[in-house]
Amino acid sequence: MKNINDFDNFSANPIISFKNAGYYKHRVGWSCTQTADHAAFFCVESGKMQITAKEHTSICSAGDTVFIKCFETVTLKNASSEDLSYYFVSFFCESDFDFQINTVTKDSNALRLFKSISETHRSGAYLSKIKIAELFLRLLHLLCSQRLEKSKDYADTHKLLSTVEYININYYKKITPAFLSQISGYSPAHLRRLFVKNFGVPPMEYILNKKIDMVKEILLEAPEKTTQEIAELVGFCSASYLCKTFKSKVGISPLEYKKTTHC
Repeated sequence: MKNINDFDNFSANPIISFKNAGYYKHRVGWSCTQTADHAAFFCVESGKMQITAKEHTSICSAGDTVFIKCFETVTLKNASSEDLSYYFVSFFCESDFDFQINTVTKDSNALRLFKSISETHRSGAYLSKIKIAELFLRLLHLLCSQRLEKSKDYADTHKLLSTVEYININYYKKITPAFLSQISGYSPAHLRRLFVKNFGVPPMEYILNKKIDMVKEILLEAPEKTTQEIAELVGFCSASYLCKTFKSKVGISPLEYKKTTHC
């Protein structure tokens, strides 16, 4: 069983074909164990489904979609105090995926596609095969798009953390928005959005807060240092600017802060 976010072999392997689809509803206490010769997607409509294979167990709630690998023995169980209902879409796939149980982000569009595939398959109409093929491809595209979007989020996070690491090490240097844009690979506007989203403040304010934190640390660990010396150490242009900024951020002057921490 594998996280759908890892379905990166779809684009490379065209040997994928629809097999079956359906809808089931089970009462409290239901469970079954099965080994299938095909892969499948399960999408929970209501209730909770417990899926166990080998030593791995996952609980899928309403809206969750899970991938089940070919030839794995899997136990499905109603894990709630209400009826369990779910859709499934099975298909042949020659790709050899590693075993894993996981669920994907809830997506109402995915649930609608599962329902459409199931209803079209049940109709038995001559043109249903063409319609199912279309709907099945749309489902694969939707779930794979989720993987790509999460990959993009990971890339954003990785670049952002690299930029933050640079700031934490070089906070005392003169750092401009243009330079941060250069080292991160993002435009200043996009980098600002990422900082606000993840830290609540834009990049330049993040740097300023870092400077203030370091001022506090120096006041605590080296109280003998003058305000001018501290300003030079953390990258403030003057002692007066340090005092003004410190008071606006902390509410008291550096001297008052030093007194409160060494009393």
